[in-house]
Amino acid sequence: MIKYEELYEEVKGKLSEKRFTHCKGVVKRALEYAKIYNIDNETVKLVAIAHDIAKEFSDEENKKYIQDFNIELDDIEKVNRNLLHAKIGSYICQNKYGFTDDMVNAVKYHTTGRENMSMLEKIIYLADATEENRKYCSTYYVDTIKENIDKGMVEVSKWIINNLLQTNSVIHLETIKCYNYYKKALMCN
Repeated sequence: MIKYEELYEEVKGKLSEKRFTHCKGVVKRALEYAKIYNIDNETVKLVAIAHDIAKEFSDEENKKYIQDFNIELDDIEKVNRNLLHAKIGSYICQNKYGFTDDMVNAVKYHTTGRENMSMLEKIIYLADATEENRKYCSTYYVDTIKENIDKGMVEVSKWIINNLLQTNSVIHLETIKCYNYYKKALMCN
């Protein structure tokens, strides 16, 4: 598997300064959550720095990776191109950097979330949404996540769904399933 320092430089070379600053913010926030929930720091750092590696690809680059990796797009991904980077990035991380299945899934679902996420997946999903450079990030979300990660999943997923509704965007079914799964889990505890 690739070393963090090498991956850091590679990601830095592929992203704009603004996007790379976001990735560094995700690393910082993910490490905070990893400490609380006992997840390996090196694994978290690798996934967090690489999660948006495909975010700024051109349409031509997206098409190339979709063809090269034989990536199947669902109906929502076909109309919301903002979701492509997670799926394409997961294939790059698996095939080029030697990420494990759990790490690959953390990249793949960092935008939509999904039901029954691993702790690593939750940490990356939540760190992406709550890193300090996000304009909307409030201490409420961070404090909630640190207190109860599943409650954090509900609150962040709810915020994402509400934001997508307000902007008249399509909502991926995985995001709705994610919200319902964790909301139900909290209700049953």
